[in-house]
Amino acid sequence: MSVIFQTHDTSRGQVRIDIRIMAELNVSAFVARQKVTGYVLDRVSDHMAGDEPSLVIDGERFLWRVPVYLAVLPQGRLGQVGTIDVDAQTGQLLVTNRLIEEMQRNARELVERPSA
Repeated sequence: MSVIFQTHDTSRGQVRIDIRIMAELNVSAFVARQKVTGYVLDRVSDHMAGDEPSLVIDGERFLWRVPVYLAVLPQGRLGQVGTIDVDAQTGQLLVTNRLIEEMQRNARELVERPSA
């Protein structure tokens, strides 16, 4: 599991980071991946699924960031089309219409791309 600490500081120079965070996560990485896979299969495309999530710490909020990939026969997995965040406390999927449209556009581009 990777952890991403999201910050908006754009300063330059030396950085030292000592982090110790304790939090009770109500949603596991496995469950977050299942939720995303179920969502994209039901509402976006039956050729998409969730991959291994990363834990994102965004201020006070803990999110599972789940990559979504596209796979078609006979080629198999073509690539990542986007990510969906899942609130690690509530299990809520953070999905917008714009995000879905972007994933669909990325999927079309992957399918239309000439194979090497």
